[in-house]
Amino acid sequence: MTSSCLRSFSRIIPLPGSRPKVNNMKLMNKISVFPALLLALLPLLLLTGCWDNVELNRRAIVSGVAIDRGPTEAEKYRLSFQVIVAEEISGENARGISPVAMYTGTGRTMFEALADASRQTARFLSLGHVRVLVVSEELAREGIKDILDVLERESDTRLTSLIFIAKGQPAHELMSTMTVFSKIPVNDLVEKLETTSKQFGYNFRMEVDDVIRGVQLTGGGPIINGVFTSGSREGADTNDNLKSISPKNILRISGLAAFKDDKMKGWLDGDAALGTVLLHNKIKEFPVVIKDKEGGYLSFNVYQSQVTLKAAVTDPEHPVIIVKIRQQAAIKESANSLDLTSPEVLEGLSEQLTGETIKQIKAAIASAREFKSDYLGFGQVLQRTHPRGWKQVKDHWEDIFAACEVQFDADAVIRHTDMRSNSFQINK
Repeated sequence: MTSSCLRSFSRIIPLPGSRPKVNNMKLMNKISVFPALLLALLPLLLLTGCWDNVELNRRAIVSGVAIDRGPTEAEKYRLSFQVIVAEEISGENARGISPVAMYTGTGRTMFEALADASRQTARFLSLGHVRVLVVSEELAREGIKDILDVLERESDTRLTSLIFIAKGQPAHELMSTMTVFSKIPVNDLVEKLETTSKQFGYNFRMEVDDVIRGVQLTGGGPIINGVFTSGSREGADTNDNLKSISPKNILRISGLAAFKDDKMKGWLDGDAALGTVLLHNKIKEFPVVIKDKEGGYLSFNVYQSQVTLKAAVTDPEHPVIIVKIRQQAAIKESANSLDLTSPEVLEGLSEQLTGETIKQIKAAIASAREFKSDYLGFGQVLQRTHPRGWKQVKDHWEDIFAACEVQFDADAVIRHTDMRSNSFQINK
């Protein structure tokens, strides 16, 4: 058989030992791609899709929630929701009405009260944008653990929402107070807290998650900012509150609510509040006023403060808490004849400044012992320093906290006197 015949024959029946000239590479590539494609599509079968989606124009955006104690157990929780009226905020299709509306629901539980309030609105209450929660003092003294459980369990709420205690008045009044600097009252409250926490104030950001962790503190509890309104309540919930130079009613942040476990025990103000925040290292800068030898006053701005807590433990039943304080300050007011260029004078003022800080922290410790609550974190310091000793005393830490020794290691440095040294009132 000739070679040409063999080539023709092999096209029909492959001869032994010969390779068919069929190109199988494309087929093999397709087969290898199939498992990868299958693995990529398999997770899609597990996705549920947007089965519970709600269009934006069907949502009522809740900016703040007020929680009051109802008159009966059947209406134990009274929830007031501050809802944003989007048309009035954006300016499009505005009707000249209030930029927020408030809806209130009651129930035996928080969820039942939410359901009751939702029946009053034409849209779904959306809790994903809640910035502020205000709890009434009455309910806080009774206990807030049920409230915290709902906030932590509900997927729509945020643990970064700020929490306040209404000081001596119903919480819903704070949600219905029109403010000058923001169309939404809740936003005004948030901005005031940010301002006071950065300059001249002892209040600081306290989020829901911080409170939950504070409640779990052995022998202690959280501290929560207080808020109230001053002035006449007449017309406070209308735009009439904004039409005069002096608003009739103003939202104010003041005081700290001290807790033992989940129950409020009392209010901290003045030196006790400032000393508490100093121990927590939550203060940015604050003013201090001391009296000079001539009977006048000097004002300082403490712009840097660092407090460190340590525990000296030889006997866990008698620990010694060491408070180390380091501060830097500037003289802001000195209308007297003191020679501020003298190192001896500045050293004396530094000692007075240190003494004032120690006095504030002592006031904070005295208040905590009065409330029988270690919200200052002394027990945490002992636990970190001496874990085995802490296991021996944690069941009766309240008794040890009431009598443990506290030592101070304080130092303050006056860095500058601002734009001038001595006062122009000094006679030359």
